[in-house]
Amino acid sequence: MSHGVITEIREARKVLLTLSIKDRELLVRRIVDEIHAVRNNDLSNGLFANSAGFDHLIAHTYDTIPSIARMDDENFGIVLDQFAELLNTVASILRGQPTVLH
Repeated sequence: MSHGVITEIREARKVLLTLSIKDRELLVRRIVDEIHAVRNNDLSNGLFANSAGFDHLIAHTYDTIPSIARMDDENFGIVLDQFAELLNTVASILRGQPTVLH
């Protein structure tokens, strides 16, 4: 889970200045789709099934994808970094490993 999206985020960070608004929208949608999949995935053993925080994050982010995509490069990069950290943390939790925040 998430490794493909995390790789996409890393690659996007390398070419951030060349990403179109449409590319950014697609990337953010892919990230949120991944978070939504984790939320609903049986592999999580229900760990995130009743997470109001995830529900709010998912709904709010879907609603604001156009605004996120139009952020300046620096802030959009920060958002990508935060999503990558979230996905890494979730992946660590699902693997049962301690979470190390950077």
